[in-house]
Amino acid sequence: MGLSSIVSGYLFLTGFAVGQIEVGFQSHTRQAPPASGYPSPGFSNSRLTLIHSQCDAVIAAGLSDRVFFPLDQEYNSSVTSYWSGSAASLRPWCIVKPESAEEVSKAFSALVKTSPAGNWDIAVRGGGHSHFPSNIVAEGVTIDLSRMNSTVYKNCSVSSDSSNSLLSCGKNSTSEKGTLSIGPGARWAGVYEEVEKHGDLTVTGGRGGNVGVSGLTLGGGASYHTGYRGFACDDVKNYEVVLADGTIVNANAGENPDLYKALKGGSNNFGIVTRFDMQTFASAPGGLYGGLIFMDYVYRDTVMKQFVRLIDINEQHPEDTEVVTFTYSGEGPPMIAIVAINTAGVSNSTSFAPLSTLPTILDDRKRKTYGTAITDHIAVGGPRSAWFSICFQNDIEVMNKMAGLYDQLLVDLKAVIPSPDLGVAFVSQPLPKYFATTGSGNNVLGLDTSLTHDSIIWLGQVNTRTAEQESLAQAKLAAVTAELEAFAEAIGKSTSWRYLNYVNPAQDPIKTYGEENVKFLKEVAAKYDPTGVFQTRVPGGFKISKVFL
Repeated sequence: MGLSSIVSGYLFLTGFAVGQIEVGFQSHTRQAPPASGYPSPGFSNSRLTLIHSQCDAVIAAGLSDRVFFPLDQEYNSSVTSYWSGSAASLRPWCIVKPESAEEVSKAFSALVKTSPAGNWDIAVRGGGHSHFPSNIVAEGVTIDLSRMNSTVYKNCSVSSDSSNSLLSCGKNSTSEKGTLSIGPGARWAGVYEEVEKHGDLTVTGGRGGNVGVSGLTLGGGASYHTGYRGFACDDVKNYEVVLADGTIVNANAGENPDLYKALKGGSNNFGIVTRFDMQTFASAPGGLYGGLIFMDYVYRDTVMKQFVRLIDINEQHPEDTEVVTFTYSGEGPPMIAIVAINTAGVSNSTSFAPLSTLPTILDDRKRKTYGTAITDHIAVGGPRSAWFSICFQNDIEVMNKMAGLYDQLLVDLKAVIPSPDLGVAFVSQPLPKYFATTGSGNNVLGLDTSLTHDSIIWLGQVNTRTAEQESLAQAKLAAVTAELEAFAEAIGKSTSWRYLNYVNPAQDPIKTYGEENVKFLKEVAAKYDPTGVFQTRVPGGFKISKVFL
């Protein structure tokens, strides 16, 4: 089997999960939906009136050239570009594509003032890379922010107008070089393309080129730089936000500081972020060192021991990070995929030394820019995908249990889903205890109280073709997750925290932020959205109103 076949046929770990490799089985080319016109046949007169009132309200607000219906190419381009096949199967009544914060305010205000179609009738899309359909609605209107995708670099010394006063450099002036103003529809490939034009600079961002800035950052945002910069949200210096009443505000350390903190991991509960102003900092001259490794599944035990050791010593080597995936892509045996990165550009780090003794099928590690690293193996969309995630302590016994569950799940799924329709991945990522103290410390993630031991973020993922297969996958993966969680708890190796960007919609990540942070988030939501628009009409993220202590 050639290298191109390996990359296209075996790579399963999705760009959403780590931003490095494409989806496991060959994604079908998603076709545009058949033109159904607007409105669709079969609607009652009352329903047609409601559809017209929702979409016409945006047109009446002066945004007629930003509103698109099912017969429009812009509409079809939007719905077919979602990463999740489940999301791409939904058809909003119309799609609004604003180009500024002011247009977002006009569109959102117009929709809020119309009679609601029911709960969750106004969706907001950023990069469109969610693994479940939280950023699109069938019964309502979707606001697609993809046209607001610019990234603008501002040097620290620039302060010619009042807006730049928000963007002063941080305390470490020797390494913190300037700021990026990033639109909510941007994806990380474009962000890094811009920042790298300005020399050896980088930003604490995502690990997949087509992952969106908005979703990743509002959920915290794991990064290759987390070991010494914190999460992506920790390097946001200012948010521009459209509130539920249409008001446009800034949230930063000096202006609306409670909202500023709440947005650092608090998900889609407070407003629509229309700009992220992020701190940049110096990157290693010549780029990072790392890339993708593929090896035979027979080396699983050795790789797991190496991974546990890497986490054990990671505080002494914060520039090292690794993601280990057991991956099956519809043919042949499962394999091991490893993303190994040293952000300082060191090629012989001790963290990865045990891997050098193992034969590889593919090893593309070399010096490269961050932007190149996250686009080398871009993740294509298409599948229906079931995800569940938990955390547990960095322990080889739990890892062995996880590996056994992977083998059994693969057997069980092959018995009910044709192999060509199936992709299965178990993804393990470092979550060492010291991550709780990196970054600004002004987020709501709650790691300062929940991360008491070196730990691992585990993600179970099953990709399928059809809705029926997706339901089967959800049920079986939920059972496996529960068994793994129970095992870790039984031997005293559980970690309560959940990474919001990886969990299933049925899980409750915000509750794991801790009682103090949950109460704070509820207070901020009530202050900035007193009528609960984002709790009842805007899907996406995880709703603070649904969290009960």
